Amino acid sequence: MQTNFSLAQLADPAVAESERILRACVHCGFCTATCPTYVLLGDELDSPRGRIYLIKDMLEHDRPATDDVVTHIDRCLSCPSCMTTCPSGVNYMHLVDHARVHIERTYRRPWLERLRRDLPANVLPNPSLMRMASILGVMAWFLGPILALFGATRIASMVRLANALPVAAAGKGGRSFLPEGERRGRVALLSGCVNPVLKPSINEAAIRLLNRHGIEVVLPEGEVCCGAITHHLGREQESLAFVLRNIDARMH
Repeated sequence: MQTNFSLAQLADPAVAESERILRACVHCGFCTATCPTYVLLGDELDSPRGRIYLIKDMLEHDRPATDDVVTHIDRCLSCPSCMTTCPSGVNYMHLVDHARVHIERTYRRPWLERLRRDLPANVLPNPSLMRMASILGVMAWFLGPILALFGATRIASMVRLANALPVAAAGKGGRSFLPEGERRGRVALLSGCVNPVLKPSINEAAIRLLNRHGIEVVLPEGEVCCGAITHHLGREQESLAFVLRNIDARMH
């Protein structure tokens, strides 16, 4: 794909990386066959190829995101199934992430949309709030139809999906888990923010499996959310703050 970024624009490392990704695209359209939103909606702008054109136009002209661009970028699931069929190796994942950061910086969403995005960004990374939200969500499931009547269809969908009560972690406590026999290695395991609340058995099973193979497992002191939630919302600084805190976390 031919691009027309200025030298001043390419001085920004993020723009330079996006330009490199854009130039790799050859418009072949193989990505459309594996994109779930294109398969469902049949709209070219809801395919990776269509979104690439929207992102290219937005970044090249360095202009604020429009309602149309935001609609189609928001529909992307970041699966990223399209990358499995791209013969040119287009790194669509990083391109759409850059587009989301640009949208977050230049686009003012309606207040209800901002509320809908603030909820997961503030609640999911906080296990205490996540536990409270899970309980309240199950208790308030009946509000779904009422919210939908007032036009808050997306928040109504979130309420209807909140049907899982938090689960108390079972098994031994502590931050270090020694193997059953000879120690062959030592790894750090980030517990995550949602797993310990809704499905702690997943982490517990991972620890048991590693211990069985001679691997000591340590849960780093001071670990936090990995930053994926805020990252996919385009909140770059919040996401980096989570990442830096996990890098600084120490194993004891």
